[in-house]
Amino acid sequence: MKSDFSFEIKIVYDDICAQPGFLTGFGFSSLIYNNLSKTHILFDTGSKGDILIHNINKFNVKVSEIKKVIISHNHYDHAGGLKEFYQINQDVEIYVPLRDIKSFINAYPEAQVQGISEMIEVDKNIFSSGQFGSRFLTEQSLFLETENNDLIIISGCAHPGLEVFILKGQTISNKIKAIIGGFHGFRNFSFLEGIEFVGACHCTQKIREIKQRFSEQFKDICVGNSYLF
Repeated sequence: MKSDFSFEIKIVYDDICAQPGFLTGFGFSSLIYNNLSKTHILFDTGSKGDILIHNINKFNVKVSEIKKVIISHNHYDHAGGLKEFYQINQDVEIYVPLRDIKSFINAYPEAQVQGISEMIEVDKNIFSSGQFGSRFLTEQSLFLETENNDLIIISGCAHPGLEVFILKGQTISNKIKAIIGGFHGFRNFSFLEGIEFVGACHCTQKIREIKQRFSEQFKDICVGNSYLF
């Protein structure tokens, strides 16, 4: 039987709001269930592992079930929760920007740490954007391509500019359906036109303006929310 969705995205870490029983904390993390490969993938880990693990468990998912972790960039509010995660699950693949590979190999010696430089498929129909930024800070985002060729972009903080990741994502598909995560100082709002699901959260500085300009497309991203694409 063909399923009616490709991905389920669960919000497991953010600092704006939470559903009852879930906890907020400074940072961002989303748990992706890839229905095409039947696997769980964690994108970022928030700042505190106890909050991260509580929220993952609240979704009735075990940390040991998660085999791949993608770290957008090496800031504590995105990578801080990985320490406690690793204490429970060392049998994990960790994908980090190539610039940061040595520090992650040293910190997580039992894991399979891979440094990402260029766009690469990290799981079925899930791609890293490759690393963008400067020699001081590099960042990757995730592109999820549904069976209908829609594209979902998941962003950590978008320090290099959200438009950079949008343009890169368009090399996979021009049908960008959703963007979820931190937009940081993004203000080139024309890039959001035509996108059905605008889920700005975490570090987005212009979140009120984005919500006002794209009131029909804007979605409040709260810990405990789950979205099917």
